[in-house]
Amino acid sequence: MLALIDNAQVVIHSVGDALVMAHRRQMSAQTIKMFTEHHAVAETFGTFYDELGNVIYKIPRIGLQIPDLNRMPYVFAVAGGRSKARAIRAYMHNAPKHSWLITDSGAANMILTGETR
Repeated sequence: MLALIDNAQVVIHSVGDALVMAHRRQMSAQTIKMFTEHHAVAETFGTFYDELGNVIYKIPRIGLQIPDLNRMPYVFAVAGGRSKARAIRAYMHNAPKHSWLITDSGAANMILTGETR
């Protein structure tokens, strides 16, 4: 599987709400509290970000990670809905410059009008 990842040309990944993803991953109450205290808003590839895109926490994992995206020719980040606007904005601070964002008008309008701040 790792060899397949190394040869990939396209990556399609999601951007999630930090607290939703922490609960979905059944993380400890202490970790979730830390996310709240540090204003975590986004998660992708097991990495949690605050609103400015600062990394707050990384889940140790094997497989594709954010630095790997820099060598992939095509990177698509997918997230939609007004509830994901802050997460999208935070993650895009760290997304490779050649990333394409696929979203909807609800999230896009919030990001473009600055309602995510």
